[in-house]
Amino acid sequence: MEILERDQTVRLETLMSLIETSESTIRRDLDELEAEGKLMRVHGGAELRQGLQDELTNQQKSVKNSHEKARIAEVACQMISKRDVVFIDAGTTTEFLIEKLHHLDVTVVTNSIHHAAALVDKGIKTIIIGGTVKLSTDASVGQMAVEQVNQLNLDKAFIGMNGIDNDFLTTPDLDEAAIKRAVIANSQQTFVLADASKLGQKAFVKVDTVDKVAIITEKCETAVLQELQKKTRVIEV
Repeated sequence: MEILERDQTVRLETLMSLIETSESTIRRDLDELEAEGKLMRVHGGAELRQGLQDELTNQQKSVKNSHEKARIAEVACQMISKRDVVFIDAGTTTEFLIEKLHHLDVTVVTNSIHHAAALVDKGIKTIIIGGTVKLSTDASVGQMAVEQVNQLNLDKAFIGMNGIDNDFLTTPDLDEAAIKRAVIANSQQTFVLADASKLGQKAFVKVDTVDKVAIITEKCETAVLQELQKKTRVIEV
């Protein structure tokens, strides 16, 4: 719990090394702590349980599940065709997608100053959505941003999400939820990029129903993933 308070997340291998005990013992202890509501079990370890309105900063998110995010982004990149107009959401998983974009004749719309700068450096035609910048996630939000998104027609959109349960996509922030909702409504196809830690989670604000999007995530044996596969397209990496 001290490690989780400090780092927000911990892997099984780390605990096995620190505590010098078996994987089965660690798993059993983590299950007990989860039952007590002290943490949340995720693929390969555990993370600190967040409140419905809690949200990590981009800096904190960037160190979590980076290998899995990179694999998800690689598959997402394969969904993009030449001459597509795509939206790329602010966030750390979508940042990996920008790294994978090479020599594609595409136009990218983004609500992230950080993403826009990276895209321009790559020589990719970039349109940036304006509005109030949310400092913790580097996202342009607010009514101005929503109105700009509503003026666009997008071929594909790639967005992050804090929580995906059996029915809804959720995020902690009302303003970010409004942007994501507008993007889904104005895109022919929307892909949610989410590592396994987001599955089964529920945040404060409902963005949309899961059937409105395709979900690119890790292969994992969870009841939530099996339920999602009945309702929408799930691409496992």
